[in-house]
Amino acid sequence: EIENIFGVMRGQQEPDRWVMVGNHRDTWVHGAVDATTGLATLNEIGHGLSELQKQGWKPRRTIVLASWGAEEQGIIGSTEFVEDYMTLLQEKMVAYINVDVAAADQKDFSPAATPNFRPLLERAAKQASGPLNEYSSLYKQWKAVSLEKFPDLSSPKIGDLGSGSDYAAFINMAGVSCIDLTIRGPYYTYHTEYDNYHYLSNYADPGMKATKAVAEVAAMMLFELAVEKLVPLHATSYSNYVFDKITSSSLEKDLKAKDIDYGILKKSLTKFVENAQEYEDSRSKLLEDKSRKQMDMRRFNDQMLQMERSFIYPPGLPNRPANRNILIAPSILNSYSGSVFPGLFDSIAIAQESGWKKTGIR
Repeated sequence: EIENIFGVMRGQQEPDRWVMVGNHRDTWVHGAVDATTGLATLNEIGHGLSELQKQGWKPRRTIVLASWGAEEQGIIGSTEFVEDYMTLLQEKMVAYINVDVAAADQKDFSPAATPNFRPLLERAAKQASGPLNEYSSLYKQWKAVSLEKFPDLSSPKIGDLGSGSDYAAFINMAGVSCIDLTIRGPYYTYHTEYDNYHYLSNYADPGMKATKAVAEVAAMMLFELAVEKLVPLHATSYSNYVFDKITSSSLEKDLKAKDIDYGILKKSLTKFVENAQEYEDSRSKLLEDKSRKQMDMRRFNDQMLQMERSFIYPPGLPNRPANRNILIAPSILNSYSGSVFPGLFDSIAIAQESGWKKTGIR
């Protein structure tokens, strides 16, 4: 029998808005790294919240801690939950934080997220401890390692969400902003009986320093999302990322080579950037307005939440009805990696592979 287990701390001012952090507790054999490091993170967050509650603290929004079942068998527990409560989640969910393999190593912090998480993630990483002793914070370690691997970047890398863990149904089906937190590295015992405490404590994460860092980041993001009057997700981080991703690709050249109009997409991208900037400007003014009303803040927050929902296309991507997010979804070429405008890029890839005899577009 598959079971999901939840812990709920009811919000005081906005109990009908939910912030969730989750991890799957099932494993192949021992699963010390995958996913017990994530379970340890979830438990420590729960312990911290319990201590705050004893002191009389209550969050503004409802906090939900989720322990998913049957992830390894096909992400079943979380997917069934999203399918069963789709309407409720689209109405109430603010964001979902996923911790699966929190620490497979101590070096390479490799978060993947919807782009609106970047400012919040960077703030949290600057306050978290660095697993490697030469760095005073996780942010400094993340930046140094990331720019060493990707020297063309101006800021630490955040990956695109694909599939392969419990955030998948939230972003791909319900249109909920998500982030997946992990510190990667060589992981030779993946899904084997050797993924045990000896391997974790001696090779993957001695002293549990990386697991601790991920727990700190997850907890600080959860706290901000649950208590800030204006939801700390960033519209322009999203629009600028999508614009840069498309304009820096070969998409325009590929479409024009087949006399397909690229101008419509470019115009829409420009409008997205403009609207996002207008939203952020209005949000900044609202933050400075001492006479602001509760309903004004609620309206701005709901606009942010519904922005993500607006990318959901109920029939789903071509031949992939479970992937309904037209902006960010798993690539058809590699389901573990994400793709921007996956229906478009996947169709071009299929067309090029078949000599433009088929595209996968219906």
